[in-house]
Amino acid sequence: MKKILFCLGLFILLGGVASADYNLNIGARNITFVDDEFKFYENSTCLTKEQVQELFPDYEIVLISSFNFDKKYTLQNSSFRTKKILLLNDTNRTFHGFEIYPNASRVEYKKGEKIGALKALITVHGKKNVRLKHFGGDEFEIVVK
Repeated sequence: MKKILFCLGLFILLGGVASADYNLNIGARNITFVDDEFKFYENSTCLTKEQVQELFPDYEIVLISSFNFDKKYTLQNSSFRTKKILLLNDTNRTFHGFEIYPNASRVEYKKGEKIGALKALITVHGKKNVRLKHFGGDEFEIVVK
């Protein structure tokens, strides 16, 4: 029993509470993406939708406030096309422990060197729905029509 409790405590300390902030060098700008917030910062100032759109011109920005009461957002896409989406949080909600599913929709952001997957960057493949899920059951869904 002690071993189980020790392992559970170790899991929580090492993996369960980790948060990731990514430092991005885009041009001459040093941008920080806070993974738990889905927000971008420059010099501790939160960037607006328009400023983020300048940084990621190939992505369609979807605001968290655009999701309906059931936490669903409807998106139009062709069966044989991919669409790049950037989720941007314009609310006070946090997203600690959330992951993107299916795994094929996760995007590795590379600018000079591989820094990891930014949860806010999503690729929608054809008509496949994408979910932003928390292991506790909370879920946001992009429904593709």
